[in-house]
Amino acid sequence: MVMEVVNFIFQLVDPTYLIQNGGLWLLLAIVFAENGFFFGFFLPGDALLFMAGMLCGLPILDIPVHLLIIYIIIFAFLGYGLSYFIGYKFGKWLLKKPDSLFFKKKYLNIASGYFEKRHQKAIVSARFIPVIRTFLPLCLGLIHFNLKSFMVYNLVGALIWASSLVLAGYFLKATFPEVIHYIEWIVLFIVIITFFPLIFQYVKHRRISIN
Repeated sequence: MVMEVVNFIFQLVDPTYLIQNGGLWLLLAIVFAENGFFFGFFLPGDALLFMAGMLCGLPILDIPVHLLIIYIIIFAFLGYGLSYFIGYKFGKWLLKKPDSLFFKKKYLNIASGYFEKRHQKAIVSARFIPVIRTFLPLCLGLIHFNLKSFMVYNLVGALIWASSLVLAGYFLKATFPEVIHYIEWIVLFIVIITFFPLIFQYVKHRRISIN
C-alpha cells in the first residue's frame, strides 16, 4: 500500500508520464490546478510545459503548437483568476487555519515579499518560480490588489510563461530530434533550474525573519 502511494506521487510529478497517460486535457487540468489552487503548488508546471512542447505533434499530443499555447494561456489565466478570488473571499479565513501539508503561511509570506520588491512585474516573473507561482495570486486577492491591473499582468504573464516554455521544448526537439531519448534528464535539469529562484527567496525570507 505504501509503495503504491509513493508510486502515485512520483507519477503525479512526472511530466512525461502525465502527458503520455492523460494527454491534452490532463495537462490543462494540471496547469489550471497549479495556478488556481494553493494545494497544487507541488505540480511540475515548468517542466510540464517544456515537455508538452517537445511532445507536441507526436501521437501522444497530436495538436498544433499554436493551439497548445493558446489553451495553456487560457487555463493559466483562469487559474490565476480563481486563486485571486479565493484569496479575496477566503484569505483571512485561511490565515486563521493552522499550517498543513498543503498550506503554510510561510509560502504566503515568501510570495508577499517577492511582490513587495517587484510590484506588478512580480505577477509576470512569478510564473517561472514554483510555489510563488501558486501563492502570489492568492496573496494579491487577500490584500485586495487592484483587479483590473491584476488581470492585465495575469494575461501577460500567462502568455510569456506558456509561449516561452512550450516553444523552447518544441524547437529543441525540432532542432535536435535525438534529445527525445533523454527526456528524463531534461526534466530533472528543468526542475533543478526552476527551483533555484525559490530557494533564493526562501533563504532571503529566513534571513529577514531572523533579523
